[in-house]
Amino acid sequence: MQEFWIILGTAVLIIAFVDVFLVVLNYDETGFLATRLCRLQWYCLRSVTRHLSRRWRPFALRQVTGLNILLSVTVWLGCVVVGFGFLYYGLMVGANFEYDGSGVGAGLFSAMYLSAAQLSTVGTSQINAQTDVLRALTIVETLSAPLLITLILTFLLGVYQVIRDLRTLSSNFSDAEHGVGDPIVNLEPYFPDGRGLDGYLQAINDSFWSYADGLRMHHVAYFFQSGRDQFSLPYVLHMFGETLAALRWGLPPGSSVAKEPLLVRLSSQFERFVDYLHEQLGWTSAVPEPVSFEEFAAAHLGTVQTPDIWVRRFLHLTAEMTRLAKLAATVDSQEVYARYRQWLPFAQHSAQVTLVVSLDLDYQPMLRA
Repeated sequence: MQEFWIILGTAVLIIAFVDVFLVVLNYDETGFLATRLCRLQWYCLRSVTRHLSRRWRPFALRQVTGLNILLSVTVWLGCVVVGFGFLYYGLMVGANFEYDGSGVGAGLFSAMYLSAAQLSTVGTSQINAQTDVLRALTIVETLSAPLLITLILTFLLGVYQVIRDLRTLSSNFSDAEHGVGDPIVNLEPYFPDGRGLDGYLQAINDSFWSYADGLRMHHVAYFFQSGRDQFSLPYVLHMFGETLAALRWGLPPGSSVAKEPLLVRLSSQFERFVDYLHEQLGWTSAVPEPVSFEEFAAAHLGTVQTPDIWVRRFLHLTAEMTRLAKLAATVDSQEVYARYRQWLPFAQHSAQVTLVVSLDLDYQPMLRA
């Protein structure tokens, strides 16, 4: 029976240290224990917060990240204490330990007490190891304490750095209104000639790369909730996707805006980030079939009202961008149709990831008045 506790303790320690290593130090890995428990914790909290009033819901949501971090640290420290405690309990035979104090003796509680005392680096004089192997084991546990503290601090700093990157990224799209906002409105200052647009795109590129890279390293930051409409991942996905679509396909390919070098790079980064979220959330993806040229041309020229929602969205997008750029309306339906076919897969993926993440994070933006 003693061998069972030793094997169990070894297994618990391996699980704890491997999970810490994967979550804190390994890129693109979410671990298999703490992060899953954080997701389960979020699901439990979500079932409560979604029923709260507008007054109390933001306050409750702001506690999510703190509770996630508290849970992760508790799980890691608890597993280390329990793992070493099982080892000590399995080795509490014969004269391996000397006990001093009323009510202190061989037992599971004494083993856990010794383990907690050693991990805290304080130790205890009531239970003393009597063999070199046990003395070495207690020293190993004591030395693991600063290692764990270092890893936990790295974890904390990493998570809050990702949150700061999200704040910076969100600020590129935020406006003075409440709610989701309109991507076209954010582009108005840079039109009709596109002056300053390259600097705006560079700022988005830098902050998005930093956030996406940090989230792959610290996936717990995905569950962050600010309680604000325009400081959230779903908001960024919506605004970023719509902005890229407007700039890449909202104007004719010969325009200076559509030729911005950063647009292709940003689109590639956005699509890779969508693929990463797809791996994490696993939704079913399906791209709608484009309508025929004849149907599109009829809708474009205004002779027929199309029932296809994607065509209506694209035509509205091109009309708004044409207005911003102060260009004459394009009558070449063939050229506009070619842009529509290029835009459709990107727009569908962008809309789908926004919807899935919004549902997963229970994003409920305020409606504009």
